[in-house]
Amino acid sequence: MLGRSVKILVTGASGLVGKALITELQINGHEVFALVRNPSKISELDRKNIYKWDESQLPPIESLRGKDAVINLVGEGIADKLWTEKRKRNLRDSRLVNTINLGNALKSLASADRPKILISASAIGIYGHSQDKVFDEASPKGPDFLAELCAEWEAAANLDASLNIRIVNMRLGIVLSKNGGFLGKMAPVILGNGQQWTSWVHISDVVRFAQEALVNPNVQGPYNITSSSPIKNVDLTQIYAKKMGFPIVARIPETLLKLVLGEMSTAVLSSQRVLPNRLLSTGFNFQYNQFNDAIDEIYGNDNFLDNYHTVNQFIAATKEKVFHFFSLAENLELITPPWLNFKITKKSASEITENILIDYKLKIHGVPVKWRTKISSWRPDDQFVDDQLKGPYTKWHHVHLFYKVAGGTLIRDEVTFRVPGSFIGKLFLTALIRKDVNTIFSYRQKVISELQQSGKLD
Repeated sequence: MLGRSVKILVTGASGLVGKALITELQINGHEVFALVRNPSKISELDRKNIYKWDESQLPPIESLRGKDAVINLVGEGIADKLWTEKRKRNLRDSRLVNTINLGNALKSLASADRPKILISASAIGIYGHSQDKVFDEASPKGPDFLAELCAEWEAAANLDASLNIRIVNMRLGIVLSKNGGFLGKMAPVILGNGQQWTSWVHISDVVRFAQEALVNPNVQGPYNITSSSPIKNVDLTQIYAKKMGFPIVARIPETLLKLVLGEMSTAVLSSQRVLPNRLLSTGFNFQYNQFNDAIDEIYGNDNFLDNYHTVNQFIAATKEKVFHFFSLAENLELITPPWLNFKITKKSASEITENILIDYKLKIHGVPVKWRTKISSWRPDDQFVDDQLKGPYTKWHHVHLFYKVAGGTLIRDEVTFRVPGSFIGKLFLTALIRKDVNTIFSYRQKVISELQQSGKLD
């Protein structure tokens, strides 16, 4: 059994689940490392904790040596592109070849240097499709492409027992998160007849399971990481549409989905009523076991007009120093792109505290704009929140969070914004404004990194 704080290497760390894991594992006191194709996509970790991996080769041995555990999340997105034969090969190779290479690298390590735990992703697609059957961890493998893919993926991860590595296979259901994935593609549309079962899990429960698997020596083998309350597509869609305030719910016929998506339609229309019986037998309790509760937690009082941007960044400085830097309104000018011509024009008090008002002026695509924000929450060294009272957005709610982690501070920005123009604005302006928001925060991350390297945040 591992101690409370462990060294964890995460592969596929730039994906939805990977980013959630490397963030929360750090916050919970672990020392986290990443093994990725493109290190520039990882801002959540100290640069020295990020290893580059050409996944057609063995991973660098130094990335594995001395680690306590590996969480393997490699694999291209199943529903990201249409399933041509080439795409299916890529889906297979991105899981199988990479996991085999990872396994071979683990085998090459001396026993004393070898991680003792491998938590490897899989999916409930291993069971195939059925409208009537209920699947659990004891159910046999299905006959289709996804079932074969998942079975091969797990076989590649199930290393020889002589290596003394505890293997855990995470059979993930549909993962719910406001930061992308299934909900990022969700629309108020019933698919086919809507009677197909969807087995889902809140991303917080995925993270909680991974943390439990790290410390519980009895967790071994395959586990369905899905709530014990699967839901039919028609009910899921109606709950989502009502929560998000969509005025109508449409329906796409099965024949049209098959025509447009081809073989990938089997994943969209697949009915999988999956229960986590083996997981529940360990005593694991889902924080979000009902779809209604999960959607309420994810979206709160938001509706379909709201957009989200979340970004995390590691800074090698104490939390107190980092918070102090961000608490000075003048530093906002320093980390804002120069082409916005951002200037503070007025503050209702000299020192920032809760309820202070700050006025800015800036230019958006050359158009002069005035912006007034209110600091609606102020918790020194931990958090502050600014809300737009007047400005270019219909809504701008920005939560700044600060966490002490190994080697420094993790800052998290959670932004909820709504573009002007209601539904028409959402339809036509969101892509442009989202691009602007991404550009602004990318610039901000770059400047913060440069300030850190120059010692101005120490």
